[in-house]
Amino acid sequence: MFRTVLVADGQPLVAAGVKAVLRSHRHRVVGAAHDTDTLFAHLRDTACDLLVTELSLPSGLVPDGMPMIRRIRRQHPPVRIVVLTALAQPAVLRALRNLGVVAVFDKRSDLKHLPMAVHAAMIGRDYLSPASRHPTPASPPGRGLGSGLTPRERDVLGAYAQGHGLDAIAHTMGRSIKTISRQKRSAMAKLGLANDAQFYRYLAGLHADAGSADAVAASPPGRTACA
Repeated sequence: MFRTVLVADGQPLVAAGVKAVLRSHRHRVVGAAHDTDTLFAHLRDTACDLLVTELSLPSGLVPDGMPMIRRIRRQHPPVRIVVLTALAQPAVLRALRNLGVVAVFDKRSDLKHLPMAVHAAMIGRDYLSPASRHPTPASPPGRGLGSGLTPRERDVLGAYAQGHGLDAIAHTMGRSIKTISRQKRSAMAKLGLANDAQFYRYLAGLHADAGSADAVAASPPGRTACA
């Protein structure tokens, strides 16, 4: 049985990858949020079976983390929850379990495992995704948008990396949706990306590399940027 799902993650690229995986398993994504206030507005206005949410969201009037999960459980008890987090310490897992969250997806794991977490949440079975002990980076350092791509393919991937969708990219570049889609598929083939989940993980890696470069550039002389 396929589910209606709401997705929440502070990084649009991660949310896009999650949506792509869920849709590939024929779940219906009914909304996406990138902060707590938008998430609770969606929960109030849109019926859904399940919420896939990052534990640490940008917060507004509503706090994130455990208070957010506690409020969801109190205000929307029928909604099942899969928590996305890189903080898979035992104390965090225990706290989530005490709040009724049985499915926790470690963000270091491959998104291909996410449907198993969704299934576990819906039937009330404990699930903790396999964390990658030796993770493979989505984008090797210095690879950029790929030296083997044509200028137009790099432009298309660059637009996707900025968070634009297919229709917006086609309109902005003055090309047809079919052309943009073809250039995206060609770039994916050259980069060895087999599906949209891998594509968005690749873009997320580019985004992380760019953020690190910006942080270094912004550091005062004689100092290095650190997390």
